[in-house]
Amino acid sequence: MILPNIDEDLDVIFGEYKDHETVQLFVQSVRSAGLLGTLYIGYPVLSVDDSKIEFDAVLVSRNHGVVIFDLYSIGDRGTKADQNPLPTEIVERQEQLYAALYNRLNSFSELRTGRRLVIELSTVTVHPIHDVFEQVGDNLLVGLRKLSQLPEIPRDDWPTDEQVAHLNAAIQRISNLKPRKKRANVVRPNSKGHAIKEIEKKVANLDLWQKRGSIEYVNGPQRIRGLAGSGKTVVLALKAAYLHVKRPDWDIVVTFNTRSLYQQFESLITRFVFAQISDEPDWTKLHIQHAWGGSDRTGVYRDFVAATGAQYRDFGSATRLFGYETAFAGACAEALRTAAPGSLDLYDMMLIDEAQDLPASFFQLAYRTVKSPKRIVWAYDDLQNLGDVQLPSAKELFGVDHAGTALVELVNEVDKPQQDIVLPRCYRNPPWTLLTAHGLGFGVHRSPMAQMFTDPGIWRRLGYRAKDDILKFDTDVEIARAPDSIPDFFDELLTPSDTLNVKKFDTPTSQYEWVVRKIKELIETDELEHSDFLIVLPDVRTSKSEGGILLRAMMKEGLQGHIPGQTSSRDELFREDSIAITHIYRAKGNEAPVVFLVNADFCEGAFALKQRRNILFTAITRSRAWTYVTGVGSGIDQIGAEMKEIRDDGYSLQFHYPTKAQATALAVSNDTLLDDVSADEFQDIRAAVRKAKDQWEQLPLDLQQEFSSLLGDE
Repeated sequence: MILPNIDEDLDVIFGEYKDHETVQLFVQSVRSAGLLGTLYIGYPVLSVDDSKIEFDAVLVSRNHGVVIFDLYSIGDRGTKADQNPLPTEIVERQEQLYAALYNRLNSFSELRTGRRLVIELSTVTVHPIHDVFEQVGDNLLVGLRKLSQLPEIPRDDWPTDEQVAHLNAAIQRISNLKPRKKRANVVRPNSKGHAIKEIEKKVANLDLWQKRGSIEYVNGPQRIRGLAGSGKTVVLALKAAYLHVKRPDWDIVVTFNTRSLYQQFESLITRFVFAQISDEPDWTKLHIQHAWGGSDRTGVYRDFVAATGAQYRDFGSATRLFGYETAFAGACAEALRTAAPGSLDLYDMMLIDEAQDLPASFFQLAYRTVKSPKRIVWAYDDLQNLGDVQLPSAKELFGVDHAGTALVELVNEVDKPQQDIVLPRCYRNPPWTLLTAHGLGFGVHRSPMAQMFTDPGIWRRLGYRAKDDILKFDTDVEIARAPDSIPDFFDELLTPSDTLNVKKFDTPTSQYEWVVRKIKELIETDELEHSDFLIVLPDVRTSKSEGGILLRAMMKEGLQGHIPGQTSSRDELFREDSIAITHIYRAKGNEAPVVFLVNADFCEGAFALKQRRNILFTAITRSRAWTYVTGVGSGIDQIGAEMKEIRDDGYSLQFHYPTKAQATALAVSNDTLLDDVSADEFQDIRAAVRKAKDQWEQLPLDLQQEFSSLLGDE
């Protein structure tokens, strides 16, 4: 049976489902019936009386309420419409579905008026053959062509926009992310604590694109991309939890580059799984692993070499062999060369966060470890560093087969799960903060600029719009955040003058003392908590000593602080009742309501300007609300002047776009900072250099002279 596909305002989200043909026919029928709203396929999964309940389809509609569809109870039974009264198994199935979702929705105060739900909840069993419409009590049996006859809610009882948002949030289960903190100490409506509490409530509901990313299931590879702060980590966590509950027999691994994401993923996944089935995840089947692994923890690469017998390389040995910038790429490539060909079938599914920080050889290694049909989902920052604007294709990441055909291809088709999903909104940063971070990162108000996109159109891809649509080389341009890329709550709860600050000091000591006093003030008078703060040190080489000075300054003020990897676990960034101090590379991938970037003057200078400005951009974009940029000397003067110019331009970027040749020259600039490595990597490199120096000095003088003559100027 072929039904016409009517283009109506129906958003279909495809979860994991049983029967492709049945689902496609049903979706076409829903469109033909003119039903509107959000239609979830194969979602959610809930529990009643310790039993797991899987939903075939749920429609959230303003004029029909919440409609639960049972697609499989009829099956191939019955060639005539003689289903009155309805078979017992159909009634029991509808009652089971109703109870599970009613209990779910009823647990949210926003969805109740007194003792009743604010929205009608109905159940429908779909007959795949006959044009039947039978109602017995509250139970409906409806043929595919009769879906347009589903009863509507009286217009006076239609839910508000806010109630529809709460309904979707409850079904998506993202509401269990709010509030992560109860913030019981918040009592004043004008405090910063109150503002961040409201922001956390607002962010709880997934938008259209995040719904697709977290729920839509592709029986194969899928890419999710967007700006930092667009919700990719939460999307991956929700997807992992959903599929773990749906397919508990699968071995699912979640992996990433930044070690501090262990804590975040474990917390998110635990809460999402519990929200569905009121139970803990089965950590023997759901694995949270670092991409590399180490002596104290397993990892995807470590599992691969263990399974194949290939040589394992830690960072130190990989650096000596392949160089510090390509250590992991070299280690993965070596393991692939020495392993026997073929799939290892270690995992049923792999979800990869921070894909932009991982080499192509890792993706090829991952491909070998995942069972067919290669369920690999990778989340990619569209702009992690300002110079990295070209997304590598699936072909570049995963490679080709013996015939030269790409092993992975991404195709988006209508009314099918999307293989390439873009998250266009940034929920982490206030729009003026994000724009300022871009302006400083590029250095649009300094001469020379630090860098610039070699394709002006990339600005539009990142959620910007140009005045008069003028955005081209060698032209005066004015760009600002596009309205549809900005969540409404930022303007409602925050102001640029309060949230974006720069301050100069005479000495580093006076700077640290002010930062600590400011944090103490915000905790005592503005209802913020210790774990709301993140202090970022831009210079990895001095982060250990500078972090120690900050800790001592905190102790004098009666505050507790910690440095992940030094005074606390390197896998745990935030702790209750303690303030996090970390270098820029451990801060990547994380966020906090309040960010202090100290010694920001490090981010200005003639040498390695592009890398320094990337650090400045990354640090500022860790902030969810309030940003304090502090430093000493002329460097902070320059940064402050640029921030003022952006503010005076009404938080737009007004500058002369370089010529194509100039932008290209900035992009290929090869000045580097040793700070492009993490603190752990830096320590390994320093240890290797010291070891080599010690070995050299232990050689007899005549051998040193002989080696020197052989090496010459090398």
